Amino acid sequence: MRKGVSMISVIVPVYNGERFIEKALNSVLCQTYADFEIIVVNDGSCDSAGVICKRLASSDHRIRYFQKENTGVSDTRNFALSQMKGEYFFFLDADDLLPDYALKCMVREIKREDCDAVFGNHAYSYGGKLLPRIPRIASGSYSWDDLKGRFLDDGTLTGILFGSGCGVLYSGRIIRKYGLKFHRDMRVNEDGFFNLEFLRHSSKIRVMAQPYVYIYNQWKNSAGRKPLEADARFDSSERVFEEYFDKNGLKDEFAAQMACRKVSVAFWNSIRIRDAQTSLVQSRRYLKDLFNGSGVQEGLRGMDYEHMSRYKRGICFLMRHRLYVAFYFLIRYAYPAAEKVIKR
Repeated sequence: MRKGVSMISVIVPVYNGERFIEKALNSVLCQTYADFEIIVVNDGSCDSAGVICKRLASSDHRIRYFQKENTGVSDTRNFALSQMKGEYFFFLDADDLLPDYALKCMVREIKREDCDAVFGNHAYSYGGKLLPRIPRIASGSYSWDDLKGRFLDDGTLTGILFGSGCGVLYSGRIIRKYGLKFHRDMRVNEDGFFNLEFLRHSSKIRVMAQPYVYIYNQWKNSAGRKPLEADARFDSSERVFEEYFDKNGLKDEFAAQMACRKVSVAFWNSIRIRDAQTSLVQSRRYLKDLFNGSGVQEGLRGMDYEHMSRYKRGICFLMRHRLYVAFYFLIRYAYPAAEKVIKR
């Protein structure tokens, strides 16, 4: 078991975060665990986020401030990883918060279990109302062999098992030994890909379902802000995963999960009708293209309906039977209300 006090590097990339960065940093400064540094990297912000961060850094030596040109969150995190001094590291997005016990709780767990990472649970904040997430996996210790059969997509319309790098306490030893970095060409699912590589090189990780250690602030989107078109970032992410599996001899092992993932991606893209100001006719045409896209109907036949919630079974039923109008009204009107009252 690892003993003694160990420094944690809390990594906070920020881009145009003047509205929330101070609260985020203060939630770290108020931690009951004392031995940490905060690495704030300003990724070319155009607002006053940098001014706020410099002011806070000048009054507290635990904050180390860096500024660079805008290159995206993956490259920004990689830069921070190259600067960290901690034995462990933890990612915090600039618009989220930590409960004051988070770091203490997680470092205690990682030392007691002598593991390479602790994946904590999180809560969603809707205007201050906290809804803890229902954990997808029970508390306990796991190896890569325990997780690889459901890591990418378990067929329950929930996506990557560990799809976020936030709320996780990682061992710096693993990334230093294997040179792990975030993939610069990914603009979505980059956290999941990082976790895939990290877990493959880990001997053991710990899942801590309670208490939640991370708070995601849910910000309301403006209607019509997003165009009604499939997110092309998923296509590039698919190529990265496919190339990685092919290169490492994992293509056949992950074939079924990649098929289920096509359904998950189609569903995520379908949610875009919620925020777009388009007619029913336009939305129906968009949904028709999604549900009849490459591999979607085949993937729907391989989903794990037995372990899926009733709500998600209903979504898949509408997708399989191509009930576009019913799906439109579900996502446009029922889904926005349901996600605020149902623990996700």
